[in-house]
Amino acid sequence: MIKQHTEKRAETAVGILLKSLERNWYDTGVLIDEFEATHTEYECDQSKIYDALVAGHFALKETIDRINNRLNKVRK
Repeated sequence: MIKQHTEKRAETAVGILLKSLERNWYDTGVLIDEFEATHTEYECDQSKIYDALVAGHFALKETIDRINNRLNKVRK
């Protein structure tokens, strides 16, 4: 009984984590688009904040994909 309860809580936590990561990935994508629309390519290349935002955006996507791949392996 405790084992099933813990597994259900873990499943719920993974769902919440994925939703949070996906929301952050979407939001950073919007910010990247806005930054690119308001700055020249040179300004983007020189910006440490932009560089960090892009790195974080792609790291979020990689994490989302890795979690989904692991979940798909479990569900098969």
